[in-house]
Amino acid sequence: MSGYREIAPSPRLAGAIECFWTMEQRGPEPLHRVVPDGCADILFARDGDAAGIQAVGPMTRYRDFPLPPGRLLVGARFHPGMWTAHLGIPAGRITDETLPLGDLWGARARTLRDRLGEARSAEQGIAALEQSLSPNSLSANRETDPFHRALAWMAERHGCVSIDDLADQSGMSGRQFRRVCREQTGLTPKFLARVLRFRHAMAQVRAHPCAFAHLALDCGYYDQAHFINEFRELSGRTPAAVADGRFFQSP
Repeated sequence: MSGYREIAPSPRLAGAIECFWTMEQRGPEPLHRVVPDGCADILFARDGDAAGIQAVGPMTRYRDFPLPPGRLLVGARFHPGMWTAHLGIPAGRITDETLPLGDLWGARARTLRDRLGEARSAEQGIAALEQSLSPNSLSANRETDPFHRALAWMAERHGCVSIDDLADQSGMSGRQFRRVCREQTGLTPKFLARVLRFRHAMAQVRAHPCAFAHLALDCGYYDQAHFINEFRELSGRTPAAVADGRFFQSP
């Protein structure tokens, strides 16, 4: 069993950070499945006396990760397109990749790793992460520019938007918006919209586990077959498997 929880960021970072989160593995779970969510994370992992810290990019496919008993994870999850200023790396460079944070931050990453390793509680660890992500003028401007406002609007509508509408929201042409979206999020706008719709569908399936036909239409899918196929492609699971708690079991 794993204990997972999310903690909201302070107001000064809410425009860039979706949440801070922690997970502690308390028993056997051979694999933990992670699905695309459009986000990137800073991820600290500790196994006994060994610890490391990484930058985890946005994913285009689900992946299974081992979770040894006793492993502690502490993470900062960025909103789509909001990590480039903080990580100091082009968005596309870490799509489907995991890099040592030390390759990007140098001594700053090692200091953060040591502080997280010394933390006596999840709250202390998250405080250390938050302090390492001081807002700067670049990220502040990105939170209010037309492109990032269009991304926020896409998220509010759970991805159920057209590229033309997104372009209008951002004041760009459709072609310009596609180019900037790939540069800033590492994903095409079409795929990002799919992922945001799927995230919403996942939450609805867990809240309403027996109403798949209605949920399919409510979440913006053509029909129940489209709904099921999307679950299988993005998570490797059916909606029924997600609803009854079999989502995180190994295949």
